[in-house]
Amino acid sequence: AGVESPTHEIRADADPSARSAKSIVITLANKHTFDRPVEILIHPSEPHMPHVLMEEGDMTPAEYERHLKGKNDFIKGTKKDPSAEKKTDIIRKRLNKDIPHHPVIMLNFCPDLRTLQPDLQKAQGEFIFLVDRSRSMSGVNINRVKDALLVILKSLMPACLFNVIGFGSTFKTLFPASQTYCEESLAMACESIKRIRADMGGTNILLPLKWVIRQPSRRGHPRLLFLLTDGAISNTGKVLELLRNHSCSTRCYSFGIGPNACRRLVRGLAAVSRGIAEFLAEGERLQPKMIKSLKKAMAPVLSDVSVEWVFPESTEVLVSPVSTSCLFPGDRLVGYGIVCDTSPYISNPRSDKRRRYSMMHSQESGSSVFFHSQEEGAGMESWNHSRDSEGCCPAEPDPLSRRAGMDVKASSRRRAYSTTQIADHEPCKKVPTASDPGTALVKTPLRKTHLQDLQQVSPEPWQMDFQ
Repeated sequence: AGVESPTHEIRADADPSARSAKSIVITLANKHTFDRPVEILIHPSEPHMPHVLMEEGDMTPAEYERHLKGKNDFIKGTKKDPSAEKKTDIIRKRLNKDIPHHPVIMLNFCPDLRTLQPDLQKAQGEFIFLVDRSRSMSGVNINRVKDALLVILKSLMPACLFNVIGFGSTFKTLFPASQTYCEESLAMACESIKRIRADMGGTNILLPLKWVIRQPSRRGHPRLLFLLTDGAISNTGKVLELLRNHSCSTRCYSFGIGPNACRRLVRGLAAVSRGIAEFLAEGERLQPKMIKSLKKAMAPVLSDVSVEWVFPESTEVLVSPVSTSCLFPGDRLVGYGIVCDTSPYISNPRSDKRRRYSMMHSQESGSSVFFHSQEEGAGMESWNHSRDSEGCCPAEPDPLSRRAGMDVKASSRRRAYSTTQIADHEPCKKVPTASDPGTALVKTPLRKTHLQDLQQVSPEPWQMDFQ
């Protein structure tokens, strides 16, 4: 529908008689001085319909076959078993290593949630309020938090779920599990909040955050975390990594109270989970900022989303991410499929058969097959204490609408192959970085590290660009 550039003067040439441009040539009006990136914004004519883009790999099928025959795993594997099944199995296991050589398909989907969708059920969130009760919160700060929480709790919608957790060196929960919002549970919460004191020692966010993530999610209740803190912690990197790995199930709205609130922590928690970060200056009221975030969190949300990719049976596909997060107004779902044509290795390929790969809604650790959690584990335990392992509790997806020939629906079929499903895959060891104060920086880590390791350690775009 249109093309523009916020950084450069451009010329866009297309067929003047066409209603929309299927093909367009863009040139810079002036000579490029390489002083800033060239940004080009493309406005689709149907912005809320699923769009699929494809980029070819840097090798042709013949070039990739020659490349493959020079690899040790292919040579050793086919020497013992030269069958087509063995060759296909090796290609499947190498997909994550050979991504640049294969075509990549990208799905963009930004549903229109601002207009009423009669066939979709309304989702009521699960609101969890994580309140800093360390000694530094005593005095004015804890009173500001108590006043704001009383207002916010009375503003929640019926049928939602909620819980209040106070943390310091340890943590205490108001309810053993999130309760349905009603007059009785609201009265209990208000009485508990009035008795809150800043008497729980130091600041340990990791323990209560692990407990929250281990709780089973309820279908139709996306988890919305409101964190209020005034200080800093020593393991900020681990906290951000934990929430990043579970951002598919938890969205964080963080509030830094006072001048000593750690900006890296508050902004980072919101950034990795696509929430909102707010900071409270001296003398500023907390209620307006919390109500602003609450309105965002109570907007229409699309939860339990699954995407099904359909490919010919003669292809091997690696899909990322393997799980999807909730979609709020303005959010978009982005998925990738790395596709390898294995028909040359199959004697009688049946082109009429199709294989389905699903990008499922789940609580799996790690929202991408290219980034592995360093703290994986499972297990549930009593609500009043914590362990160091996280659990995962898959949620049952709801069927949604079907658009543009792409199935957007619940599916119990298996996922595409990912590195977490390969039997002999061993994740690379975590490389300590200066941004994680909980670990000691080894000497010249970049000389001993592969590119894949760097992507696992620091998935933020700016860090990847820097490295």
